[in-house]
Amino acid sequence: MKQYKKILQSPYMILLLFTIKLIIYYGLIDANILDSFIIIVSIIALGIIFIGISRIKFKHKKGLFLIVYSLVSLLMFADSMYYNYYNQTVSIKQLWQAKNVAAVPDSFFATLIPASFLLFLDIPFVYYYFKKHTDDISTKNSWSFKREMKYLIAGLCAIFALLVVNPLDSVAIDKVNSVEFFTNHVNDIYNAVADNIVTEEIPVEEVLEVVEEVAPKEEGMSLQGIGKDKNLILLQVEALQNFVLGAEYNGQILTPNLNSLIGKDSIYFNRYYSTIGKGNTVDAEFATLNSLYPVIDRECYTLYEKNTFYGLPWILREKGYSTLAIHGYEGAFWNREAAYPGQGIEEFYSMEDLDASETIGLGISDKSMFKQAIDILEEEKEPFFSFIITLTSHHPYLLDEEYNTLVLREEDKDTKFGSYLQTIHYMDEALGQFIADLKEKGLYEDTVIAIYGDHHGLNKNMDNNQEKMEEFLGREYDYDEMLRVPLIIHVPGSNVYRTVSTTGGQIDFLPTIANIMGLKIDHPYILGQDLVNAKEGFAAFTAYLFEGSFIHNNVMFEISREGVFEGSRAWDVGTHEELDGSLFEEDYNRTVKIKKTSKEILDRDLIAEYMEDKNSSDHSYEEKYNTDTKSNIEENNYR
Repeated sequence: MKQYKKILQSPYMILLLFTIKLIIYYGLIDANILDSFIIIVSIIALGIIFIGISRIKFKHKKGLFLIVYSLVSLLMFADSMYYNYYNQTVSIKQLWQAKNVAAVPDSFFATLIPASFLLFLDIPFVYYYFKKHTDDISTKNSWSFKREMKYLIAGLCAIFALLVVNPLDSVAIDKVNSVEFFTNHVNDIYNAVADNIVTEEIPVEEVLEVVEEVAPKEEGMSLQGIGKDKNLILLQVEALQNFVLGAEYNGQILTPNLNSLIGKDSIYFNRYYSTIGKGNTVDAEFATLNSLYPVIDRECYTLYEKNTFYGLPWILREKGYSTLAIHGYEGAFWNREAAYPGQGIEEFYSMEDLDASETIGLGISDKSMFKQAIDILEEEKEPFFSFIITLTSHHPYLLDEEYNTLVLREEDKDTKFGSYLQTIHYMDEALGQFIADLKEKGLYEDTVIAIYGDHHGLNKNMDNNQEKMEEFLGREYDYDEMLRVPLIIHVPGSNVYRTVSTTGGQIDFLPTIANIMGLKIDHPYILGQDLVNAKEGFAAFTAYLFEGSFIHNNVMFEISREGVFEGSRAWDVGTHEELDGSLFEEDYNRTVKIKKTSKEILDRDLIAEYMEDKNSSDHSYEEKYNTDTKSNIEENNYR
């Protein structure tokens, strides 16, 4: 009898410890642990694995079990860190980004949650019980290896078929799959493999119809050509959120130089949103230059490096512009060095090409980089397009004392909120000097300067950012404010002073700047719209909010934590009034359709096909696919 009790003790003890681990894990990723079915599925999955290993007789099974259990713990740890930053668990598709994460160790360690280390505490206890009690299981029940594996595989296949493939298309199972640890990651691997096997294509005419619906072409537009033939400097500012513009902190103006630009000869877009994917900064670049949505899988500069693009740099090159990019970090970071030629950028100045004697945080300081940029632009053939990416305000906002010019309140010192304001204030000082230098060198009057933020700086789910921001703003700090970044287009001598409050995002920059610069976009695959003349505003989200989330005019819609329409939330961004999420299914379906269309354009390299057809055929691409005749698209083709 005692012997049988020992046999029972081992799995029960391990499952008990694993249950405690699950409660900690689901708490760290904000899953609803009251939904007992989620924990039951996790325990059943581990139980099948454990019993299978414990009954199989082979020499190194104790070591194998410890390795498997430790890897499960490590993956849970990675999930908790990833969720803390991205609001999503890690995917196998993001494993290739590990080297980019390793390149920013300060930012990596800043995402650590001390409670995450609790996920490792049970490992020595589990190994002890497994080692002590499994010998009896394997010797007293000496089933053959072949027979045991048959039952193990059968059990796993049954769970896989029911939960991962979900043949009944159950919403309840979808919810579990998106949160439960094992099925979430197995489902992720299954989808990654299925995406490479299933190649069902949407007809090109249907893709073009979606594009036309999203971004109808208009003629005779307001502000058209006010920057025609001028140089263009495009500044992508690291982690610049909109709330700092025009704001004061502790009696100090946070961004006096940005405010000054907005006040004269500028169009300021105050309802502009970051539409990035998991590539963060480089996906902001990609969407801005090409008016296509990034994908959730990985940064577009790597996934689509070999694609043909015809974005802003190429359009300007056709007009006789020279094109260059300047960034204060390594050229290989996020694959920029390899991707930029395909984007139409002729020269790329990275840390290897610049004076790196003054660095802050990740790379060359903004003040040093701007100073060196002036020297480069002074020698550049005009007209030129210069794409400059700032760096000093990169998370976790490290600034040496000598560079601190903002006086922080005592309670904001050593907080992410205070450090963020400090680095943004420094960036604004660097920008002011850059503008002054452009004037001194005679480059200012004949140059359009466009400035936008790449993504948020203060994640509402990290540190005490939400509390600090709500205290500063005097209102709720939600995703509508977190993901809002400014866009300023400054045209010296234009006498234009306008604030555009049409909702949009980085996806809309290309058609907007094309209108202002008097440029023609010579291919149809543009998913943004000119915000100066747009009748209504819309932007879809990829990262930080789950796919299917969007903002449409004043309505912000966040798909549910489980990634299904049921249980989603919506609110008015002006009043912060909660709205009934079920009323916005049409916009949700539209969002899914747009995102799938954008991915189709990228996966099939349709721009290359268009350019080839355009150059080789007597008939236009539009005539070939008869895009004037509207076809009805079944929405489920895009789901």
